[in-house]
Formats: sequence, structure tokens, C-alpha cells
Amino acid sequence: MKKYLMTALINIFLISTAYGSNYHKNYDDNMDCSKCHKDYSIEAINSVHFNNERKIINDAFHNFDNEFGSKNCSSCHNMTCKSCHKNNSNNMIIKPENSNCLVCHKDVYTGIEYEGYGIREDHIRYKRGLEKDKEYYLKMLPSVHHEVGIKCAECHTKNSLLGKENPKDCLTCHTYNQNIIDHSIKAHDNVACISCHAAYSPMELGSFYIRLRNSSNKELFSELPQLDDEYVKSSYMRVNERPPMVIDNETGKYVPAKPAFIIFTTDIVENNVQGKENNMILNRWKKTYPHTVRRETVLCNGCHGNEKAFLLESDENRILYPDKDGLSIKSFYNSKYFSIEGARFVTREEYNEKINKKSKEYIKKYMEKLDQLKKVIKESK
Repeated sequence: MKKYLMTALINIFLISTAYGSNYHKNYDDNMDCSKCHKDYSIEAINSVHFNNERKIINDAFHNFDNEFGSKNCSSCHNMTCKSCHKNNSNNMIIKPENSNCLVCHKDVYTGIEYEGYGIREDHIRYKRGLEKDKEYYLKMLPSVHHEVGIKCAECHTKNSLLGKENPKDCLTCHTYNQNIIDHSIKAHDNVACISCHAAYSPMELGSFYIRLRNSSNKELFSELPQLDDEYVKSSYMRVNERPPMVIDNETGKYVPAKPAFIIFTTDIVENNVQGKENNMILNRWKKTYPHTVRRETVLCNGCHGNEKAFLLESDENRILYPDKDGLSIKSFYNSKYFSIEGARFVTREEYNEKINKKSKEYIKKYMEKLDQLKKVIKESK
């Protein structure tokens, strides 16, 4: 009898873990999750979804507007358990679905690209294309993982979101096939899988926050996204392209990076600019993991001989001229203007000595890749 009772209890536990909504049929918005889930509630408060990057924003905006964070960041960074676990259609508690994640993980915030949504410029004239939650996107290639039906939570487990462990990485499911030309190159052991297999990353180069107080000319900014009663936002440029690479402090590997906060502020009081226009108050890049995995990879010269891919763009090779647009930087792809956390930028010396040199081994592998490409083209005809 005891054996059967124990089996029944285990089955109930497994079912309740997988289908938690079945055990909250009488759930209401006033329910306090922490009464039962005490340990997880405490850990959640200290997790990435509550405190991540909030301090950075508050410190940056402190002298400009010390209430900016509380006014404009709380929709995502002031979450409760219900933000992820509530099914709005039937008011039941569920294991989070992709749709729960994409409420916040959209636009330039990693996530929306997983399903093939590319960001657009933020001017009102770009309101066309794919529509999702009253926002518009470019149709892009989704991740191969999305194509086969893998859900966010299968890699981003509960414990990884609580900071107890890392999300599943590529080698959790895949093996490193040394017969592939790119994998056979010893130096590529120092390159993270995603650095080659990310098709693109959504990136915003320069975010402009314009504060309008007692100004009668607000209509001049009416075609820009409005954050609240005071702020409108625009961007220098928004792109969907392969991200540059930096060196991860923890692993020592080359990993993708994207702008975290490159923020410029302008304060307009009674139609007059107060202080400096387009003042850069934050200049930070960060490591990223684009959710755009494809089997195809960048060709050799996408990295070797490409200084922009390592945030080392020189003045003579740049295409954008932000300094001629009144900004305090000459390039969004030159690391000397920026900072980064948890990683370091590649130096010019490292680029010249390790990346840009064309050794005999490099030429040999390059020719093998060309032969392989010719074969693929021939077979596709």
C-alpha cells in the first residue's frame, strides 16, 4: 500500500510540475505566489528579470532625470511571477510559452529574432510589414531551432533564469564534428559556436532620448515613439546584421557583442535646448547570444581582413559619419569610444598578429572552402 501511495504522490508531483495550471484553477490576481514558492520567490526577486541593468540606467540618468528608470523601464523590469506564468486567455498559471517571453524580449532586446522578426527603424513611416502586438517588423530568417519547434524554456530552464546555472549551450545537444573544414582549424577552438552560426543580430546604433518640458512644439516630434508625457525616442540607425566579436572574460573565446546602451540625451524646456544637445551619457556594449542560429556560416573573409567585425573600424574605411551629424564619436564600430562588461575588446595588435595574417595554412583552408562552395553550387543546378 505504501509503495502505491508513494508512486501516486510522485506522479502527482510530476504532473503538477509539467502542468502547473491544473493546480491553480481558482487562481486570482491577488494570490501571493511566495506563500507556497518561498525559495523561488526570493531568488526571482534577485534574478535577471527584476534587477538586470536597472542600476546602470539609474546611474546614467541620475544627473539628467533621476526618475527616468521608474517612469520608463518598469514595464519589463518590475515584474511579478504572473508576468511570465499567467495565461491571459483563461486566467490560469502555466509554464511560460514563447508568447510570454516575447512580451518583453522584442525589438532590440534579444528574443524576437528567434521567430524571424527583424527590427525596423522607429519612425512612423516604417509601420508596415509583419505586425505583432501593435508593432511592425521585417520578415527575416528564423532560427533553425524555431523551425523544428524548440521552445524558449527548453534551453532557458527555470534554474538558468534564477541564476543557478547557465542556459543550455550548443554542445549540450550537438557534437563538434572535426570533419567540417571550419571545425578542423585549431584556432577556431577559441571561437564560440554562435560567433559563426548567428545569421544576424538586431542592433540599435545610438538611442536618442529627447525630454520635452513645457514645450509647445511637441507636434514636431509626433512621428517618433513616445515613452511618456515627457519623452520621445529615436535612433541613429537600426540594423539586422552579423554582430562584431569581443573576447569573453570567463571563457577567453571570441563571442558576439551588440550595443547595450549607447544613449544620447537632449533636454528641451519651453522650446529651448538646455545644456548640450545629443549628450552621450552611456557608451556600453555587451556580450550577446543572437537567437538566429543557421547551419550556414560566414565565409573566411567575414572575419579575416574585416576590422569592423572586431570593432576596429578605421576612419578611412568607415561608411557612417556620426561625428558629422553632431555626435561625439566618429564610429559605432570602433571600440575606443565604448566600454564593455564581462568581456574585452580585441586590440589592434591582436587583430594584426592573430586574425589578419594570411598564413599558408589559412590559404590552404580557404581554397578548400572555395572548392566546397563550387561543389554546392554545381549540385544545386
